[in-house]
Amino acid sequence: MAEVPVRTPPTTAGEPSPSTDAIAPAGDHQEGDDRLALAEAVDLDPDVKGRVIEVFRDLDRLDHYALLGVGRDADRKAIKRAYFELAAKFHPDKYFRKRLGPFKPKMEAIFARVTLAHDALADKARRTEYDAYLHELQKARGIEDLLADAMTEVRRAAEKVEREVRASEATGAASSPPPPSQPAPEVALAARREALARRLLGGRSPSSPSIHPPSPSGGNHVVVQSSTADAVLALKQRYEERVRQAKNAQARKYVSQAMEATAKGDHVAAANAMRVAVGLSPDDAEVQQLASAAQARADSILSETYTNQAQYEEKNERWVEAARSWGRARRGRPNDAHVHERAAHAIIKAGGDLHEAERLAQRSCELAPSLAAPRVTLAEVYLAAGLPLKARRVLETAAQAAPHDASIQAMLEKLFKPG
Repeated sequence: MAEVPVRTPPTTAGEPSPSTDAIAPAGDHQEGDDRLALAEAVDLDPDVKGRVIEVFRDLDRLDHYALLGVGRDADRKAIKRAYFELAAKFHPDKYFRKRLGPFKPKMEAIFARVTLAHDALADKARRTEYDAYLHELQKARGIEDLLADAMTEVRRAAEKVEREVRASEATGAASSPPPPSQPAPEVALAARREALARRLLGGRSPSSPSIHPPSPSGGNHVVVQSSTADAVLALKQRYEERVRQAKNAQARKYVSQAMEATAKGDHVAAANAMRVAVGLSPDDAEVQQLASAAQARADSILSETYTNQAQYEEKNERWVEAARSWGRARRGRPNDAHVHERAAHAIIKAGGDLHEAERLAQRSCELAPSLAAPRVTLAEVYLAAGLPLKARRVLETAAQAAPHDASIQAMLEKLFKPG
């Protein structure tokens, strides 16, 4: 594999990185940068500085409506009014010839996003597209949250089963009749131990001998204490077996819930129920198989949702978000050449990890060896990495796959044009 340099730009703080690892989270560095910015000697009031930092920090987490501070039903006049109010606060030209220091790029970024939000919401067609995009975002979040809750449900269900088994054990012990009393203390003790061991061992006699009573002739008797270790071990084993059986029974209930959800077409709820079933009964091969099938159906739904997001983000050249969305879409489409190719393309555009982009593009070539697009994207990876000879070889292969593709010929001519 070629030595491809890694470029990893910051992304939205708090957002998970995509499965491609193309975008690294900003971590705690942002807070340190904010403190340094606040300490800068600039021609801005402290409240303005604080507001710029606050908005810039949340910029990628705010949708267009939240950024403008308007409701989803806001009309065009309200959107325009909100835009001008924010422009008056954040437009860098308002502070012409003033020292802005690190606040200038922040204000420019905020104003650019405010302008983007206004342009998207003020146009009816673009607003419809954006609302559909927000719907996909909310749908994906809801599905991810529901699936994540399965692990919490597993813990709750397991704890409930164990509480019920412990209560049952305690009730059974309390209701057991005491052993009959004996004249001699050592005989009474032996009898009690014998009875306890017999009950814990399921009616079987313990392996160790009990105390033998004195002989009628009055001779010496042998005292051999029965082993309580077997009794304790048996108690533990019986408790664990009862817990296992109770968990298996509970798992079957969740399997039934999953089947009902599947029949209704709610594949996400089915996958969620099967996750709980697997958590309760991890050694059941049948449950594992049903869970895998349910998860595959849920991943397919999620993949479609993330694909819709990625396509909108590509159209609007939001490459960091597109790389993230395509990366998540791959989970449900591990053998889809197009998804791999678009994920690689978005990483290149976002200035992300070129090693990962190369891997995804190569995988796309393997999945669709007769298509030219994956090879073109792989060539773009090598060009971005400063490896023109590798790019040329890949483009020549792509030209063979698509001899009439003018874009490939144009890339070759541009790449190796004299001078």
